[in-house]
Amino acid sequence: MSDFNEIINRRGTNCAKWDTMDKKYGGTHLTHLGVADMDFKAPDPISEALKKCAEHGIYGYTDASEKFYDGIIRWFRDKNNCSVRKEEILFCPRISISASLAVLSYTKEQEEVILHTPSYDALNDAIVKNKRIPLESPLLWNGESYEINFQELEDKVTKNTKMYILCSPFNPVGRVWSVEELRKIAEFCIKHDLILYVDEIHGDIVSENIAFVTSLNLEQSIRNRLVVATSLTKTFNIPGIIVSYAIIPNENLRMAMKSHIDRLGMNNPNIFSVVAVEVGLHHCDKWYEDMLSYVNENDRFARDFFRRNFVEFEIRPREGTYLLWISYEKLGCPEAVLERWFLDVVETEVYMGSKFGNAGIGYFRLNLACPKAVLEQVFAKMKQSYCQLKK
Repeated sequence: MSDFNEIINRRGTNCAKWDTMDKKYGGTHLTHLGVADMDFKAPDPISEALKKCAEHGIYGYTDASEKFYDGIIRWFRDKNNCSVRKEEILFCPRISISASLAVLSYTKEQEEVILHTPSYDALNDAIVKNKRIPLESPLLWNGESYEINFQELEDKVTKNTKMYILCSPFNPVGRVWSVEELRKIAEFCIKHDLILYVDEIHGDIVSENIAFVTSLNLEQSIRNRLVVATSLTKTFNIPGIIVSYAIIPNENLRMAMKSHIDRLGMNNPNIFSVVAVEVGLHHCDKWYEDMLSYVNENDRFARDFFRRNFVEFEIRPREGTYLLWISYEKLGCPEAVLERWFLDVVETEVYMGSKFGNAGIGYFRLNLACPKAVLEQVFAKMKQSYCQLKK
């Protein structure tokens, strides 16, 4: 059984979260609350299965097994009430790779791709680095939640627009799009003949009383132009085991992306990723439920602490992800000043909003998926020096 309160030293393990931060800032004095990577041990069944795989001693070329596909099908059925067929599932190493391959498969250079902002940077990179044009549509904050500006989309879309990239739950703002909103997006894509790519990697991580709706449960008319990319890596904190999968109902769209995967020689998963999917999606439900409860409790703790001590920091509602999106606009200080305060005084790295584009300025992102004691320590340092920041 996992102990989510256990503080585990990840330094010295080639950790992209902690070791890379230490190299960047020249020391081991900082706490990391930025990267979307939990500081919890993975479920015991996954760890035990990986040990058994390692002990076999031969790490040859590997194919996805029937249990690999059955796990994905079972998870979608039990968690999302969604029917997925084996032939619709396409292995791809990472979500960021599938986003890039989707852009390559369904658009041409200098064509436009719709993207809401503030955006997870890998989705913007998939457009820009492949020489396509991002058609940015900032989300609107209505005082209670973020919403899509559909009128702006209608005003911006052109004949050169070929694709729509959506993130649900939306990283970094934490929205889980409702079925009504997803249907409206679908209608827009059908009207303008757009391919709809949806990144659902955070789909398993939702707040209490929030129901995640996968785009795969929409009507057949949009399923014919739909690509859903997801993975268990966020769910069970195993992003270092490189694995994801796209669910593509339309065979022509699926074969178009598969041809790029084959061309790049990325068609075989690594031996450990197959084992992780087999075990994670069949035998780790209890860990998953306990993790959700722990993260949601951390959310309640953070909101209460901020409400009592940091009036000018406004935490936006978190419907999904284990990330908080926090406005500091009432402080009236520049982003650079706030970032230096976090690094030099609080000794903590968070992600500043500009990382997610201009629409993110005035905000920062904080990761809740860590032992509560880590949050308590960071928040105590913030409280001690908050008056300096306000000056």
